[in-house]
Amino acid sequence: MKAVKRCIAVVLCAALLSGCSLISSGDDLLQTPRPSENFMLLQEQLEQIMGDTMTYVSPQGGEYRNTVTFEDIDGDSEKEAIAFLREGSGGKIYVYAFELEDDEYRQIGCIEGPGSALGSMSFLKINEKDEGTGEKRKEKLLVLTWTLSGDVKQGMTICAVQDGSLTEVLDATYTNYTVSDLDGDGSEELFTVTYDDTGRKTAQVYDYADNKMILLSQTDATQDVQTVANITQGKLDEEGNQAVFVDNKFENDNGIQTDIYVLDKTRLRNVALSANASTYRSISLYYCSDIDGDGIIEVPQLQPMPGYEDSDATQTLWMVDWYRYSMNGATQRTLTTYDSLAEGWTFRFPKEWRGAVTATTTSEAGVSQTTFMQPGQLNDPLLTIYVFTGEDRETAASSGGLIDLGSTTDTCFAAKLGESESSYQISEAEAVEAFSVVQSEWK
Repeated sequence: MKAVKRCIAVVLCAALLSGCSLISSGDDLLQTPRPSENFMLLQEQLEQIMGDTMTYVSPQGGEYRNTVTFEDIDGDSEKEAIAFLREGSGGKIYVYAFELEDDEYRQIGCIEGPGSALGSMSFLKINEKDEGTGEKRKEKLLVLTWTLSGDVKQGMTICAVQDGSLTEVLDATYTNYTVSDLDGDGSEELFTVTYDDTGRKTAQVYDYADNKMILLSQTDATQDVQTVANITQGKLDEEGNQAVFVDNKFENDNGIQTDIYVLDKTRLRNVALSANASTYRSISLYYCSDIDGDGIIEVPQLQPMPGYEDSDATQTLWMVDWYRYSMNGATQRTLTTYDSLAEGWTFRFPKEWRGAVTATTTSEAGVSQTTFMQPGQLNDPLLTIYVFTGEDRETAASSGGLIDLGSTTDTCFAAKLGESESSYQISEAEAVEAFSVVQSEWK
């Protein structure tokens, strides 16, 4: 066992010198590591703690997946060291924190994990008043998640450095979570979704105050859903109000419904429950997103293209309306798109096209095309978008006077303008501006 420990020490030292991901520096995993003498001092302490029974362990997910992480969590501009150790094989997990003081690492605390596995580690940013200067100091709370044996919920532990010691400030369970500055005070709040003892789904927001995490408010979530498919946090409106958008997937169909949570002073409120339009859509590929790049999150809604209203769902071509929501639930449509997620592209409709322009699709070996036209005007197209995937895709995309729309490693995109005299005809510049390459799954 001691030989294994020595090997681990050598590997970790090599990782420190090379920038390997066994040890991270938090904000920049590729930045220059700490001086080796400081690390060796830390390594000696870790070896003493580990003895012959403990081993290193790392988080299973999240941004920070290393056995040792350096991060300034107390706001003093010096990075603390956070190490994860396990007792024996499958034993308890411990989180150790060390502070750099006079060129030496001093242990400032140890937290015993409640779970069988360490799910993730992240940080919650807060602004705390410095008692000495009275100025705000940027600190970070340590957020740890755990796999709990035999429980659909996950465990969560949040720690802060208080009076020079690592202190647990919250022990809770959750099913999904994110962090967001919902009240705009410069400090992030913790947002969670979970089930209460009766099986009712609820959402909570926690705030850090008086050296502890307090449950600030909670409210109901959509009940008839099985899982949370996606969580997005960002601006709700032009006034800068923040919101958390939770896309919920239904158990018995392929649909998604979005809950929109805002903090109205100190009360958590689900805007979607009071909205004047449903947030449900029948296809689960579309998540909330800042679709137009204005910094405000929009909620998608699907509508059949003209002429497809009575079609079988599997044959329907859809346009996607993107809506902005307000604090009182009012909605405003900001954009309409046509998306071919399987092929990896999206097209933003000119405003005049919505409800007046439809599309058809065809495909053959190595090429597919989507043609936009007015209903019943197949021989008078406005625009055709080509997707080339064959071996000669680059040659095909650049032939016949086609407009280059970009490419990926295995796909080329091109377009051809129609010669219609319709008022819906667009220019080459408008076509290029409206086209974008996207990931195969919307997020």
